[in-house]
Amino acid sequence: MHHRQLEAPQAIRTIFFDAGYTLLRPAPSVIEVCQTVCRGYDVLLDREQLATQLTTAEAYFREAGTLEQQTWASEEAITRFWIGYYTALLRPFIAEENDPLLTQCVSAIIDTFRQHTSWELFPDVLPTLQALQGRGFTLGIISDWESSLCAIVHGLDLGSYFDCLIISAVTRHAKPEYQLYETALQRANAIADYAIHIGDSYLHDVLGARSVGITPLLIDRPGRLRTEDVDCLLIRDLREVLDLLEIPLTAALARQQ
Repeated sequence: MHHRQLEAPQAIRTIFFDAGYTLLRPAPSVIEVCQTVCRGYDVLLDREQLATQLTTAEAYFREAGTLEQQTWASEEAITRFWIGYYTALLRPFIAEENDPLLTQCVSAIIDTFRQHTSWELFPDVLPTLQALQGRGFTLGIISDWESSLCAIVHGLDLGSYFDCLIISAVTRHAKPEYQLYETALQRANAIADYAIHIGDSYLHDVLGARSVGITPLLIDRPGRLRTEDVDCLLIRDLREVLDLLEIPLTAALARQQ
C-alpha cells in the first residue's frame, strides 16, 4: 500500500502518538454530547441545525486556532477558546436576553468533555498498542490539550501502555513548536533519529515532529489523501504502523485468546 517505508524500522525505539482523532474521538459525538448536556437545562437542540452550525463553528475556530498558536499553551487560553467555540455553536438556539443560560450550557459542555466518559478509543488502538507492548519500545503521547487529558487517558485504561504523556497546557508549549517535541524526547529519554510520531494533522504533527528530527507518520482515517499528496509516510489505520515496523499483528491477537 505504501510507496515509502521506514528507512530502518529495526532502529526505532520510541513511538509517540497524538491523542485527539489519532487515539480517541468524542463519544457518542460532539453533537450528541451537546444535545444531552443542554437537555438538562431544558434547551432542545435540533440535530440538523446543530450539524450545520457545527460546520460554521469548526471553520471559524480552526482558523482562529491556527492563527493563535499559543492557545494550546495554557489552561486559561484553552478554556477561553472552548467558551468562544461553544458560545458560537449554541448562540442561535438561545435568546439574547438569556445569556446566563447560554453561559451555563457552555460551561457544562466544557466540563463534560473533561471526563473520560465523553471519549472513546478508535477500534484499531488497543490491537496496535498490545502488539507493540513488551517489544522494548518507549511509548508516549504528545497532545495539544488541557491537563484533563491525564484523567481521560487513565479513564480509558490507556495509562499502562504509555511511558510518558506530554501535554501542551502543562509544558506551556503547543504544536508545532519544536520545544514541545524536544520535551517529549527528553521525557522519553529518546533520540530523534530512532523515534516516530503519529498524528492526524500535517501542520501540527508532521511539521512539529520534523522540526526536531523525529520521523512523522500522518494518519488519515477518513482516507482523503493519497500517498502522492504528501511528503511523509501516510497510513489510514494504526495497525499499519506494525507493518512499517515489521511487527506481526498476530502477536497481539494470540495474546487476546
